[in-house]
Amino acid sequence: MLASVSFRRNSIIALTLVALGAFSACSNDDPAEPDNEPEIASLRLTVGSNSVTISTTQSPTLDVAAGSNSVTAEWLKADGTVESRVTDAEFELRIAQVTGTDLVWTATSARAGTLVVTGLAAGASTAARVSLFHKEEQHDDFGPLSFTVRVP
Repeated sequence: MLASVSFRRNSIIALTLVALGAFSACSNDDPAEPDNEPEIASLRLTVGSNSVTISTTQSPTLDVAAGSNSVTAEWLKADGTVESRVTDAEFELRIAQVTGTDLVWTATSARAGTLVVTGLAAGASTAARVSLFHKEEQHDDFGPLSFTVRVP
């Protein structure tokens, strides 16, 4: 009889441990969920043959002509390759002047748009900011970072 009680007690303990293990495996607090946010380290803006790289450590000067300029962007990972998770459906390039009204930005895709420069004479410059805006989540995934726009 003593062996029967001991067997039941051990069986109950074993079943309890199995149930606890199964319960903890089903937890909703799984920190290993995949992160689908882009991994952006820098941005390359190109206007004609002029190209600059903007990052948290680089705040360059982009030379543009007075008037309308086509701008393209490449969002780069830390290894310098293009971040493919930046899509037109989810993101948009945003450029804004820090102060004043000399720049007007119109996006045409996630990686391109038109920058119209008015009111800046040759040799003049103005401060601008650039960011990658996540449309669905309504926040910047990269930036805003500063750079200078100059009319050569």
